[in-house]
Amino acid sequence: WTRHGSWLLPFHGEAYFVRELDAWVGLCSHQKGYIAVCNVISPDDGRCECPTWTTVKDRVYNNRWKRYLAASLTYMGDAEFCLLETITRKGYDIFTESRTRMLLRLATFRVERQHSGEVRAVDMRTMLYKCPHWEMECSRSPTAFWI
Repeated sequence: WTRHGSWLLPFHGEAYFVRELDAWVGLCSHQKGYIAVCNVISPDDGRCECPTWTTVKDRVYNNRWKRYLAASLTYMGDAEFCLLETITRKGYDIFTESRTRMLLRLATFRVERQHSGEVRAVDMRTMLYKCPHWEMECSRSPTAFWI
């Protein structure tokens, strides 16, 4: 690894290199609920400027919802992603109950650059699953993997 500057990339957690976009893609740390797309800097470029980045126009999850707990992103290849989001079921309070009934929201989508240059989350499909009682630690970082 080579240090290219003292700036931080705009991601919350992991980011993934997407060859089709020639960019890094991950959950945005500046605008929660959105995906950030950050251009790759050339290793031959002697400048130490922060790479340009943008957010996907479409909100992919709603962290402002008071039942929201956590979200994570998994890359599936070919610019396709799976977003996992844990939320509490209606009527459950995460602050007073040690074992809360949870919902797991799965969303799959593809990130693509439009002709206008705008980046969009397209072909989004979502499913909502009831989960058994979960300990709070399990709900803080929902995880999926893709092989």
